[in-house]
Amino acid sequence: IALAVSALVWSVLLRAPTYTTGVGEQRSIVLTDGSTVELNSRSKVTVRYSKRERAIALLEGQALFRVAKDHARPFVVTSGDTRVRAVGTQFDVYKKHSGTIVTVVEGKVAILTSVADPDLEPMTVDPATVSRPPSLEIEEQDSERGGGGPTILLSAGEQATVTRATIQAAIHPNIASAIAWRQRQLVFESASLVEVAEEFNRYNERQLVVRDAELYEFHISGVFSSTDSASLIRFLRERPGVQVIETASEIQVTKNFTRR
Repeated sequence: IALAVSALVWSVLLRAPTYTTGVGEQRSIVLTDGSTVELNSRSKVTVRYSKRERAIALLEGQALFRVAKDHARPFVVTSGDTRVRAVGTQFDVYKKHSGTIVTVVEGKVAILTSVADPDLEPMTVDPATVSRPPSLEIEEQDSERGGGGPTILLSAGEQATVTRATIQAAIHPNIASAIAWRQRQLVFESASLVEVAEEFNRYNERQLVVRDAELYEFHISGVFSSTDSASLIRFLRERPGVQVIETASEIQVTKNFTRR
């Protein structure tokens, strides 16, 4: 009985809790150390705490992290190949098809390009491929984690997009826009229609589909409600050369050759 109870307790302790949100749902989770995670629509995270590290895996979507200070246990968020370390700070991580966007609201985070965890493959980012403003810092050695690659430091008000091979820092990031999802807003600044569709589809069961390749680079700027799909549809209908066709399952956008 004692062995069975012990096994049950250890299985509960070692099991990584998973938190998810559905279409249009937002959720706030308070973790055992006092840190909080705010999940955006269609998002999923797992939490694994140990004596040496607080590890969060963002498997899908977007999350805003407010990290409780604990210098003995770094707070590390993994999103695909991207790993972000913080101690006491507030930052947003958005896992997209094109890469992971890291936005720092308060404090400072480190984007790790090498890590001692044997379960993770090291990134192979060359410092020369890091596109950054002069304020962005690079540490050639990540001694705390035992790695040998560069560590990219982001401070409050900075933002970077990370892929397997490159890190692209935003020159003039709009931090308020990056976390506008918390106010149920979609903010686009000269975003392509493909990017708009990717964002829109995270909040709606009816998917926005761009049917005409000529519209892939059609750019949009504006602020729309994430809970009112009609606002964006009305906007698209008013664009010259754009036709919107609504079905039960899709919102199709094509080129309209009769409107100029």
